[in-house]
Amino acid sequence: LVAARFLSLLGTNVGTLLIFTDASAAEGYGLDQICGAGYGKALEFLVKDYLLTLHADAETQSAIKKALLGRCIKTYVKNDNIKAVAERAAWLRNDETHYERRWTDKDLGDLKRLISLCVTWIVMEKRTAAAIHDMPAEGPSPAGGQSA
Repeated sequence: LVAARFLSLLGTNVGTLLIFTDASAAEGYGLDQICGAGYGKALEFLVKDYLLTLHADAETQSAIKKALLGRCIKTYVKNDNIKAVAERAAWLRNDETHYERRWTDKDLGDLKRLISLCVTWIVMEKRTAAAIHDMPAEGPSPAGGQSA
């Protein structure tokens, strides 16, 4: 389900989808101790790919690529819904890779749900922008470039 949504994102590199697919495969094989780290890596690639599509200048792109995920979310994600779910997913991502869990009542399923929400909000943002672009508030252009 999420993999298909990844494909619909403009600008998402193939590596992001491959990481998510690998994490899902690890989970399918019952490798519960490592699949969470894979999903966490997929989250980082997803967020950074999204941010790179928003920022064309080389300096900002370089900063995004080098920054830690939490810093990228706080600094560059402007959409409140994406920011909220990405931050929470990053917290759970950390629980999957650190010795001690902070969110003891959350598990891999919660991380996957937050990643799915993040994907959904990104897709909604992109589709909304495309719809607004395709149908400007001023209405359609006159046929043949002539004014009415």
